[in-house]
Amino acid sequence: SGLVTCATAPFTILGLKSMKKMQALKPHIDRIMLHHKGDASKANKEVFALYKEHRVSPLSGCLPMLLQIPIFIALYQGIYHFIDIRGKTFLWVSDLSFQDRLAHLPFSIPILGDYFNLLPIMMAAAMFFQTRLSASSMPQDKSNAAAALMSGPLMAIMFGVMFYQAPAGLVLYWMTNTLMSIVWYTVAK
Repeated sequence: SGLVTCATAPFTILGLKSMKKMQALKPHIDRIMLHHKGDASKANKEVFALYKEHRVSPLSGCLPMLLQIPIFIALYQGIYHFIDIRGKTFLWVSDLSFQDRLAHLPFSIPILGDYFNLLPIMMAAAMFFQTRLSASSMPQDKSNAAAALMSGPLMAIMFGVMFYQAPAGLVLYWMTNTLMSIVWYTVAK
């Protein structure tokens, strides 16, 4: 997982540099949003003109995530079909091709099951921290409640639930990638 994360590092760093440029524009964007508080379309038009003037694209921050999708799908398929990963251990995980299953619960939780899996919870916490870190550099539109919710805990919770039953190797990859992104973000800052 570290090898794949390092291979995608140049794209991640490009995205982080773009986010850094956007962070420098944040005071200008905040003024535009305040000036056009009642007219969201006018504010958006001026913000995009500002992006164009400074040659910044809000989508370039998404490039690393888009690049990760085919890698993620390949890893997911590989973990299920690659015999050599079966039975491989990591810390408390007894088999990277299954959930980490740290403890058996005396009850069953809908969707999550009857095992306590620590890796997806750690991954969700890292994602929440990464989201908060990157959201601090992005312009905040207070009128868009859905965007505020997604930059809060909702995205991390969704991924935590989605990955809760996933193989530990895949969760470990995603968590490693998230932690490395946090490191690169703080270095690029």
